[in-house]
Amino acid sequence: MYIRTRFVIRIMNIQQALENERKELSKQEALLQEAERILFKSRLSDKNILDNLKFYNSSFEFLDDDEIEKQKTFTPAQIKNLCKKLRLRFLSSQSYSGEIPYEAILKIKDLNTAHRKDLRHFKIVSTKDFFASPQSDAAAMLFAQTLYGNYYLLHSWGKPLSKWRSAKFFPLRNFESLFICLFVFTLTESLLLPNHILTTDTKAGYFSLYRMACVFHLLIFNAAFTVFGLFSSRLHLSEQSWDVVPRKIK
Repeated sequence: MYIRTRFVIRIMNIQQALENERKELSKQEALLQEAERILFKSRLSDKNILDNLKFYNSSFEFLDDDEIEKQKTFTPAQIKNLCKKLRLRFLSSQSYSGEIPYEAILKIKDLNTAHRKDLRHFKIVSTKDFFASPQSDAAAMLFAQTLYGNYYLLHSWGKPLSKWRSAKFFPLRNFESLFICLFVFTLTESLLLPNHILTTDTKAGYFSLYRMACVFHLLIFNAAFTVFGLFSSRLHLSEQSWDVVPRKIK
C-alpha cells in the first residue's frame, strides 16, 4: 500500500497585502494627504499657472488623484511598510532589465488616452531577485506616480509570495525586530541550560542570579555573532534597503 503525502504551500497575493496596509491608514496621514491635495490644486489654478509653469508642464507626466480609482491608489508610507514586512524593493522601472507584460503597456496607453497624459514616472514593487535577474518570475506590481506623490497600481503579475514570508524576514525588518528576535532566542537558549552547567552551587535555584548572568553574557555573544554574520554576508535591514537597487546577476 502506498501512502501519498501532500504538502500545501500557502501563498500570498502582494496586492492584497498592500490593500491591508491601506486599512491601517491613520487619521493624521489622511489629513496630511488632504493638505497636499489643496496645495497641488492651488499651484494648478489659473491664477498660479504662470508662477508654476515648470510644474504645470511636468504635471502631464503624472496622474491626477481626483480622476483615478481610489482603491488602486497607495501612499509611499503604505508601500514602504509593505516592503519592510515582506522584504521587497520599491524601485524605478528603469532598474528592471526584463520585459514588462504587454497587458501593463496597454493599460498605460489607455490611461494616456483617457486622461490626456504622457505618463513617464513608473515604479515596481517586487523581490530583490526580480530586479537582479531578468529571468525571475517573482510577484511584481507596476505603479504610476500621481500629482500628490502617491502611486497608482497599474498591473500585477508573477507567482504569489509565500504566506510565511513576513514571519521569515521579521528579524530583518529593522533594528527593533532584530533585537526582539535576538533576545527571545537568547532567553530560550539560557532557559534550556541545566543548573549544573551554569554553577557548581548545589543550593542555587533554577531562577537564580547565575541564570540572569548567563542571559546577559549570551546576549552579548549572540549580538556580536549576529553583527558579524550580517556584515560578512552583506545583509542589510529591510528598513535600509527597501529602495536600494541590487546588483545585477549575470
